[in-house]
Amino acid sequence: MVVTINYLRNFDAFAKPLKDFRIKTMSGAMVSIISSFIIGILFTSEFISFMRTQNKQEIIVDINRGEKMSIYLDITINFIPCAFLRLDTMDTTGAQQLNVMHEVYKTSVSISGNPLSNSVRHTVNDDSALTTTRDPNYCGSCYGADSPTRKCCNTCEEVQMAYHEMQWVFGNASEFEQCRNENWDGMKRNIGNEGCRIHGSLTVNRVGGGFHIAPGHSYTENHAHVHSIRSLGHVQFNVSHSITELRFGDAYPGQINSLDGTKMTVDKPSQMFNYYLKLVPTMYTSVSNNESTLITNQYSATWHSRGSPLSGDGQGLPGVFFNYEIAPLLVKITEERKSFVHFLTNTCAIIGGVFTVASLLDAFIYQSSCVLRNRRHKN
Repeated sequence: MVVTINYLRNFDAFAKPLKDFRIKTMSGAMVSIISSFIIGILFTSEFISFMRTQNKQEIIVDINRGEKMSIYLDITINFIPCAFLRLDTMDTTGAQQLNVMHEVYKTSVSISGNPLSNSVRHTVNDDSALTTTRDPNYCGSCYGADSPTRKCCNTCEEVQMAYHEMQWVFGNASEFEQCRNENWDGMKRNIGNEGCRIHGSLTVNRVGGGFHIAPGHSYTENHAHVHSIRSLGHVQFNVSHSITELRFGDAYPGQINSLDGTKMTVDKPSQMFNYYLKLVPTMYTSVSNNESTLITNQYSATWHSRGSPLSGDGQGLPGVFFNYEIAPLLVKITEERKSFVHFLTNTCAIIGGVFTVASLLDAFIYQSSCVLRNRRHKN
């Protein structure tokens, strides 16, 4: 038994010198303190990295079709009152999207962005941009412009649309009861002195399309979406605007939306401002939230502006237009956490590596000091 133990001792790779032969130096103490400090810093960094999650990205073909997509927006048009603005959605063919679920509100604001009124729910793709409170049995006159599909004109907007359908010229708004009740002329005088914040969400078909915020009223003609501003006369509109938020789907941690915080100042009057968005479907799987999966979209954006008939240098319509396409590929983002074995391996590598380098440095310093000491003794 004793022979076996003595034999095993020959395999000891960590032979211990006697205490009498150990030399402790000031340089060795400094190297030990510094190396311990470095180990502490590297270990802390490795522990933080171990506790954090990392995102693994891969690209696959998007096979999801026929679903719905939510659009969250918070956009302020600085110089056009809410009474004259409409929010409409279209598909790629230019026709209005049907069955659009929405929760969109309009808030009148000053040109500096301060609220002037409470938020009012806005109806998307509706024939009237104005909401009025009156007797439900009220049936306003269309002043000779009534038709089989339009027996009553209860708002100034509806009177204007009836005249447009008859291809009549809408004259002085004060001549019509509905316009006088809504103080239409007074509201027109606020153009340029009052703005509108449009915020909320839309749920649309998950296909390419667009939406716009523009003055005037819209209607469907020959299955196409038509927007008209003839009833507003020769009013110049400043479409300067700011985009507080615009995203397509729920947000995931670390997501960056290209247009969030965008402010656009338009110097020329009655410009058509176009945004072209490329949506990239994204699937985000979170390990920190019971491995829940979120389907959303990232996007990139470009934009430009052009004139309109009101500005005399183009064929566009004054307003802010967003057109988006959906890429056929899907980015799959998966949260990953480092394994404990990986953390343990890196920790051992840190400790062993630092002490190895420290021992080499200490040996170099000690040998150098011995050489210098011997030279001084010889001299």
